[in-house]
Amino acid sequence: MGLGIHMIEAVLREHLNVPVDGDVLMIGRQTTYLSPEDLLRVVREHGIAANADPNSIELDKTTIDRRQGYDAQLVSDAALFKLLGARSVKALDHSPYEGAEVIHDLRYPLPSHLHGVTDFLVDGSTLDNVFTPSVVLQNFASLLRPGGRMLLVNAFSAHNTAYVIMPPLWYVDYFVMNNFSDCKVYILMFIEGEPIVDNVFWVDLDYLYDARRGMGRFVSPHQMVTVVFAEKGADSTVDRLPNQQDYRSPEEWDQFQANLDVMRRRKRGHLVRSRSEMSFRPTVQGHPFIDKEFQARG
Repeated sequence: MGLGIHMIEAVLREHLNVPVDGDVLMIGRQTTYLSPEDLLRVVREHGIAANADPNSIELDKTTIDRRQGYDAQLVSDAALFKLLGARSVKALDHSPYEGAEVIHDLRYPLPSHLHGVTDFLVDGSTLDNVFTPSVVLQNFASLLRPGGRMLLVNAFSAHNTAYVIMPPLWYVDYFVMNNFSDCKVYILMFIEGEPIVDNVFWVDLDYLYDARRGMGRFVSPHQMVTVVFAEKGADSTVDRLPNQQDYRSPEEWDQFQANLDVMRRRKRGHLVRSRSEMSFRPTVQGHPFIDKEFQARG
């Protein structure tokens, strides 16, 4: 799928929260849809010092399946993170495809030598293309060191070639039940037109805490993806399997709310924003619109 402007901005926004200066692991090499000049402009717009010469920024020469209309020179995924000061940037894939340095089929459990190897993990559409997304998500969590963070983008509608589709609460439930220290889940919606309209909505953890089983499901007829951020805590687990909210026991709800209460008190700013005015109004509560200034409305 690659890294478009929304994912790139999410990386930059999180870098302002906590610097992305450790080891970065890409799940598959990712086309980064900005030229060197555009990358420097976006980085500076977010208040991050970037004095690099555009000609010194590494270009993407390995990814193959780009979106149509992107024949210009684009930066490599490693270049984005090296510009932020990352110590290393590697890719994991099930084969050496496109130059991946770490080889493992994520449908199966990780070998011990891959546990806790990275500080920042980026998935540009893996979970929606495998038969066992829950196993892969557990592997993502295992790859992280304590304090490590992951940023994921995956399909939430059947407009393209997704093999499976996970709703927003599927992610929330996993990270809450495994006592992650933070989680933000966004729904990025594309509405066809000239130009294409994009709207971003957020899963409000405060609303979920109060609504419990009454938290509604977000639906729309438009193309959607989820953008998910999660931070692993010192006491996080990776192997707790949540029950769907409709079938959660009172004891499970008590544990869920206790973990959720810690998470919802985090004051991390929003990482993803709409780049168009609000054009779609959700039919259920608990999903505020995120405007162009990264502020929740409604």
